[in-house]
Amino acid sequence: MMIARAPIKLDILKLIDRLEIAVQLRESHFREFKSAFEGRPQEKTMRSVKDICVDIAQTLVAFANADGGELLVGVEDDGTVSGLNAFSEEKLAALIAAPRTHVHQDTPLPSHRADTIVFKGKMILYFSIPKGTTFVYLTSDGRCLQRKDLESVPISSESIRFSRTEIVSREYD
Repeated sequence: MMIARAPIKLDILKLIDRLEIAVQLRESHFREFKSAFEGRPQEKTMRSVKDICVDIAQTLVAFANADGGELLVGVEDDGTVSGLNAFSEEKLAALIAAPRTHVHQDTPLPSHRADTIVFKGKMILYFSIPKGTTFVYLTSDGRCLQRKDLESVPISSESIRFSRTEIVSREYD
């Protein structure tokens, strides 16, 4: 007698492997962690959803204006998984929508991935985004950011346009 088994979601297994590696490697030019908590280690409180949404948008805009990258929300800078378990479904939905709601409507982000996943027993959000080429991407308040090493830094949209044009022109030289 054969027992029917649910199909294994290979994509989720690959993502869990990717998260394991990301936490070990820590933050980089292509990877950012964002905590959902603030305060001293023994006195942590939940950050506001609005502030986390701003962080998500700023980070994804900076990645899209640079070389792409991935963002893990619910992970501390040191790689500790603190999770988002204290957040309601409504708050999680707002965080997942941040790439739409907190990015300028005239510069929608290139196709990005957004997943909620249980990792090390805690719920986290995983975002990944490719390098953007269609627009110079802006946050909803008009800020232009680009990823430089471990930071998302303000940059003029003209600088990004010039850099992209220079790269294209070198292909023909």
